Amino acid sequence: MIAGHLDAMNIKGIEALIFDLGGTLYEPASDICGLTRQFMVDVGVDESIGLSDDHIKEALIDANNWLWTYMIKNNVPVHWEPGTNEWVQYDIVLLKGLGITEEAESLAEHYQVRWDKFFEEVKPVLIEGVRETLHELKRKDFALGVASNRYGNPKQTLQADSIYDLFGSIEFTGVPGYTKPSPYMLLRVAEELGVNPRKCAYVGNIVEYDCVAAQRAEMIPILLTWVDPHEFDKITTDVIVISHIADLLEILT
Repeated sequence: MIAGHLDAMNIKGIEALIFDLGGTLYEPASDICGLTRQFMVDVGVDESIGLSDDHIKEALIDANNWLWTYMIKNNVPVHWEPGTNEWVQYDIVLLKGLGITEEAESLAEHYQVRWDKFFEEVKPVLIEGVRETLHELKRKDFALGVASNRYGNPKQTLQADSIYDLFGSIEFTGVPGYTKPSPYMLLRVAEELGVNPRKCAYVGNIVEYDCVAAQRAEMIPILLTWVDPHEFDKITTDVIVISHIADLLEILT
């Protein structure tokens, strides 16, 4: 399905496909609201403040703003990752935003241990049909790349799912200024693939990050709605909309 009117010649002229990871090729890895709520229950504070998803999301805004300000102030490099100290400070801001004023520092350390354990045990799940579609796109001579807002190199995850070698370029960052909706990563991937951005399409699942970044990079935006179908309602400009990654084979070949 296509929202708006994109020139069919532009679609057929695509030579490279660049993908987001979480929510696009992989199932979302974490439920931060659920994990946070369970932590509050475990430490005995949930009943007193009645946490809702909206409450947690509001507190996350303050925590993210603290971390983003920290990164800009310290001019961290593009592949910088927060260490334990930064994450604990992040957690303190989050917990205070949830109404915890006493022992926030101590609870933040326990909260971070909970998250560290979660990420040690969780295995990202490749969405059904992704591997087969990527192999078929590669067989049809499309150049493939990855551009993802994340901390940490996804190489090990992609290798574990036998798709790493399909990508000619992989870019990742969690640092503001480089993260989507900035076109930085998309343009870096296009350059490394040796394909003009106007012959590239970017496939993602979030309009305000993925589609906007694609448009800023002068690429064709493709919105994949299998994880976040409500994102369709946020479209305001010309975007190709697909419900399954295999749909790429139909519209591009």
